Amino acid sequence: MKMRIPRLSSLSRGLWGQMIKRVYPMLDGTPALEGEAFPADYAMVPFANSKRIGWTHYGVMIPDLPAPHRFFSIMSIIGTPGALAFDTDHALKTSPRRNATLVCGTAATHPHHFAGYSIDRDCDFPDEGGLVRFGDEVEIQGDYPDFRVTANIHDLRLEIDLRCTDKVTWFLKTPVYDHLSLLCDYQGTLEWQGTRSEIAGQCTYEYAACPSPYLVRDRPLPRALKVPLDFFTYQIINLEDGVQLLLTQIRIAGNLAVSKVYVRGRDEYNRTYLAAEFDVIRYREPAERTPDGRRMRLPDQFEWHVAGDDGTRVLSLRCTCDTPFTYGLGSGFVGGYRYEGEFRGLEIGGRGYIEYIDRREE
Repeated sequence: MKMRIPRLSSLSRGLWGQMIKRVYPMLDGTPALEGEAFPADYAMVPFANSKRIGWTHYGVMIPDLPAPHRFFSIMSIIGTPGALAFDTDHALKTSPRRNATLVCGTAATHPHHFAGYSIDRDCDFPDEGGLVRFGDEVEIQGDYPDFRVTANIHDLRLEIDLRCTDKVTWFLKTPVYDHLSLLCDYQGTLEWQGTRSEIAGQCTYEYAACPSPYLVRDRPLPRALKVPLDFFTYQIINLEDGVQLLLTQIRIAGNLAVSKVYVRGRDEYNRTYLAAEFDVIRYREPAERTPDGRRMRLPDQFEWHVAGDDGTRVLSLRCTCDTPFTYGLGSGFVGGYRYEGEFRGLEIGGRGYIEYIDRREE
């Protein structure tokens, strides 16, 4: 008999709302780091055997590759967060703490590649850092500021060298949870179905480390005990003048937790805009079916609008998704889109990368 998991009560939603409003601002140290350079001695290690850190995240995202690829994404989680949006219990190869997941590919490699891995049997995550390897599919070697990324995914082989700048965006900085993104330059090769191409441009290198409930009890949690993070989108846009936009919205138990746009570039350190509005104008039909049988609505068209502290419009984007959505960003999807709009009074247009999870209607 299948157990029915109750929905969150109005009281629970209200309590999460109060935590977001009152506790989160007290713990978050990102305002003090605004506009600061990345500390070169910061250790981005996997913590696979840590008794204090329960999961880590490594990501490399290129938002604007030529057709047919459109974007490239590595989004990995070592361990399991214990959050509704990001736990993938159906993909466990072992216990949650000893499991890793990876989505990697481009628009052309869809529906590949998503997989779960046993940390002990399939991966290589040395405690001292310098290497993360997921099976035979993905390997990231090096230490800040230089990394080499190799991916072998369904007729695609990518080899790129990353040179990270000191332009860092801190999504979260607390005594127990860090989440950051570095602006990087990349160059290398992409081979697809026998054709080899030189590629170069801007990308991101991303890292997070956080405790997990699976440090205490290494068994899958029932849904009712997971952090009710039920909506997440994260997007990346490269502008022609070396500026990079990071756009994100997060909801917990239906409460808006984060809606921000981050701006950084080769010649400017991070600036965060708090008054970011994200609206889905039209959804794709039909809803997408996930490997574990859920249905998720995915955007077809959406908009971003951002104002500065004085109310002046900083950014307006009108976006249309034009690639398949590939499953594996936690319990959601990654994809690509084209956009047009205005930024700081100038017309802009190009391509963007999107991560999207929506568990609100379940």
